Amino acid sequence: MAFNCKLCSMNVAMSLQVSDAKSGGTLPISLCEHCGLVQQTSIPLEDELKVYYSHHYRQDYKNTYSPKLKHVRRAGLVAIERINFLNENLNAPRKLKLLDIGAGGGEFVYLSGKSGFNSCGIEPNKGYSDYAKEEYGIDVKTQMLDELSSGSADIVTIFHVFEHMAKPEAAMKKIAEILTDDGLLFVEVPNILTKNSSPHNIFFKAHLFYYSQSSLVSAASQYFDPVKIESGYNLRILFKKKKQFLSAPVFPESHDVTFTKQRISEKGWLEYLFVGEGIFKPFKKITQIITEKRIKSISPKELLDNLVALGFPDR
Repeated sequence: MAFNCKLCSMNVAMSLQVSDAKSGGTLPISLCEHCGLVQQTSIPLEDELKVYYSHHYRQDYKNTYSPKLKHVRRAGLVAIERINFLNENLNAPRKLKLLDIGAGGGEFVYLSGKSGFNSCGIEPNKGYSDYAKEEYGIDVKTQMLDELSSGSADIVTIFHVFEHMAKPEAAMKKIAEILTDDGLLFVEVPNILTKNSSPHNIFFKAHLFYYSQSSLVSAASQYFDPVKIESGYNLRILFKKKKQFLSAPVFPESHDVTFTKQRISEKGWLEYLFVGEGIFKPFKKITQIITEKRIKSISPKELLDNLVALGFPDR
């Protein structure tokens, strides 16, 4: 079957047969041998994706149409990490207009607002966007990316959403249009090169793309320059909007592609357990479960407010 990479459009790919971490079924994956992007071999149509993310995704992956308190706590802790990352790397005054794409239950929008940003968000799932508005009194609209207007944000954040987008170049172009001049984009995606993922928990039907540092920087390169990169279990990259856009992406060097191929072939249980420290994860999971069972019957807003005092540095 002919395959054209969704980043570089080249018809050069190495096929991989992997298992969907949710269903256990076979999931055809391809690794582009020109740019190194790992991607599903057959990408669903955009209309199909809109229906899926509006109605089914949250139910499939969280087993709920709105967040539970344990989800609020997890999202709150991660939101505080992300806000601290932003604060450490910003040389700009507060009250910047921040737009969170794929805002979920609104935890990041709420907490970043408390940290001093002028925050709002969009979320395609009505159950989650309504939850955000009702529980936190914040501005989270039930919208998709293509519905946003130009020049509407100083900072765009997009956490574990970009890997779900069927057209990476088009998404980056739209985000660049949304941003003001010198605007910032903060992206977080799973890191396909990490040694910390269980072999049974890497590939998902809902993840259309699997980014490395080099392929994510390449996907953004027409419109953005990287400012700060954290490469671990997840990739966190803060980008700055280019003064002048390029006519085409800057693709990774051949050694980056070779390294991606090598890392994909190395993934396995021994690496995960003893290099990625997966052997300790069951104990961490038990601790998490115990902590979450102790959550009192409080409102989601109170739960997040209780986390704030522990999470924000003095500023």
